[in-house]
Amino acid sequence: MLLHGLLFDGAMWDEQVGPLAELGRVVVIDAPGHGKSEVPPPFSLDDHARALVDALDALGIFKALLIGLSWGGMIAMRAALDNPMRIVALGLLDTSAETEGRVQRIKNRVLNGMYRNVGMPPALFATQVAPLLFGQKTLRERPELVERAYTHLSGFPRLGVSRAVKAVSVERPSILDKVRAISCPTLILCGREDTATPPARSEAIANRVPRATLKYIDNAGHSSTIEQPAAVTAALVPFVREHLANAQPSA
Repeated sequence: MLLHGLLFDGAMWDEQVGPLAELGRVVVIDAPGHGKSEVPPPFSLDDHARALVDALDALGIFKALLIGLSWGGMIAMRAALDNPMRIVALGLLDTSAETEGRVQRIKNRVLNGMYRNVGMPPALFATQVAPLLFGQKTLRERPELVERAYTHLSGFPRLGVSRAVKAVSVERPSILDKVRAISCPTLILCGREDTATPPARSEAIANRVPRATLKYIDNAGHSSTIEQPAAVTAALVPFVREHLANAQPSA
């Protein structure tokens, strides 16, 4: 199951779906307020993790291998903590188990209020949001990715996105001490140029999760599946191949 990051939808996994589908069933879900999902009521990350497990039930999936980027990784960790028998392995990309710093929370709250009321002007996206979503190399050499992300975001319902931003970037509690209890194999990937969840956040998770492996993605920021899709796929495929069998139903 592939879980996308904030301000994107399941399309951020487009380059990975094909190679992973050669290994087994792939499920891609649009998170609340994003893509094809409906505008949610106000929710917390714990609410979202419980809803994810409900989705597994609805799909007839008892065991799953979860791969999440940023927001998706935050949900994947919480689901693994609450349902250790159902989550057989985790892929955590450009994510954090910590709360945001106080100054960043205040900034996020202000930007979110502005966005909810009047939308996201292109200049504001370019100066305040894009540098969090993409690495410097991408910003310099691939401006079309920034433009595509802005266009994509513009199609989402503002209220839904605003509620998600509040849950993820303003009110997110730390689970850093709790992740020590994650017992399944865990692959952690992080773009070396990630400023939204810097490598230190990934290193903090890797230092606590007993069966974690940490790898870095060169020339990528926070949106590594889009910025360096081949490198991400090359890291994910052998990990999924090794552990997916544990998610298959018994004969």
